[in-house]
Amino acid sequence: MLNKTYQQDIKFLESLSNIPKQQYMLGLDDRSVYLIRLKNFLQLLGNPQDKLKIIHIAGTSGKGTTVKLLESLMADSGLKTGSYTSPFATTSIEKLSINNKLISPGELNQILEKQIKPALDKYVTEFPTESISYFETFLAIGLLWFVKNKCDWVILEAGLGGTHDATNVITKPKVTTITNIGLDHTEILGDTKEKIARDKAGIIKRNSIFLTGEKNKKLLKIFKTVCRKKRAWLMKTENLTKQYQTDNYFQTKKQTGNLNLALNILNAIKVTPKNTQQLLDNFSLICRQEIIQKNPLVILDGSHNPDKLGNVVDFLKNQKYNKLHLVLGFTNEKNYRPALKKLLPLASNVYLTRFLITFRKTADLRKLYKTSIKISPKTPIKVLNDPWQALDQAMKKAGKKDLVLITGSFFLCGELRTKWITEKDIVKKLRLDNKL
Repeated sequence: MLNKTYQQDIKFLESLSNIPKQQYMLGLDDRSVYLIRLKNFLQLLGNPQDKLKIIHIAGTSGKGTTVKLLESLMADSGLKTGSYTSPFATTSIEKLSINNKLISPGELNQILEKQIKPALDKYVTEFPTESISYFETFLAIGLLWFVKNKCDWVILEAGLGGTHDATNVITKPKVTTITNIGLDHTEILGDTKEKIARDKAGIIKRNSIFLTGEKNKKLLKIFKTVCRKKRAWLMKTENLTKQYQTDNYFQTKKQTGNLNLALNILNAIKVTPKNTQQLLDNFSLICRQEIIQKNPLVILDGSHNPDKLGNVVDFLKNQKYNKLHLVLGFTNEKNYRPALKKLLPLASNVYLTRFLITFRKTADLRKLYKTSIKISPKTPIKVLNDPWQALDQAMKKAGKKDLVLITGSFFLCGELRTKWITEKDIVKKLRLDNKL
């Protein structure tokens, strides 16, 4: 059994999504209110964001990879380095780590009881703005934890966009980075890459160093203009990967690009890791091209937009297998047609399903099925409301030399990952209760 206090803490945090939205929040065009409410809340906590040296990373894809690469390499150089990422796979505490050690249930409880809950209570009576969200609350917990542990550096991964993302509450980052620009969250950020680039460029701040892995000249011009207005230092990236062997995790062009961006950031802040090649040889990420089993080969990948799924297709080209069995699930706001066009032609069997978390909506399975059979009418496609049945059928159908790919949603991958690694395993086997 998991610790009861830990279970209650996670339940409390996840319950923050049930707080009713005030009328002014419904159909809101001006999203600046999101940062205003978080600033109000952090004020009650002593503004921990102003006490940290921060690297802020936004982008359509590759953010998580770049963050975790930096955390590992900076820790290897002797720096205490914290990171805040999203989303999580199996349990919320995966969002927060220092030198790759997750926040312990004990430390989470202490911060929640002594700082977060009292501030939430006080916030209701002192400020007119809507209560902060689960995402924002976890960011606040992370900032407090990083300050408490006296981190030398903190790396923050933007959740959505840049300008109005919760992580943009910081005003004086040392480094700001945009990995790349693709078409994702278009209903919020804009329907062109130029609009999305302008939104993400909102993270660029005065006197910060700015780097990007984006190559599109039109988008680079947008970044240059913002840097000039904000008086940020735009640094060109050099090819720093050529001195390393990158035939493990970094098998695709985009993965190599993320690595190169991370190495350039280290170069910009004059940090030199001691064992870079060794770290690269052993680098892996949860639910990102994660090989969780062999015979049959099972890969978990939470990719959910065309750019990321294109990277998955490239990754598959480097794997050896007979038949591909796809377990697919998407959130309802995603335009999954481009993903289906890339993935379905490769598959021998497809299992369409959904994830089980309640705070996000899944794609309509009937619409998903109709779209799928139009794109690939000759491929056997099944619909299963229960993701565990989908996984079970895929595993039974797969031969020892086949590949089962679970993708389309980080939430789906995180749910099914518990077949191999449970939340109890994470809390106990990783010794999360050990003090740093």
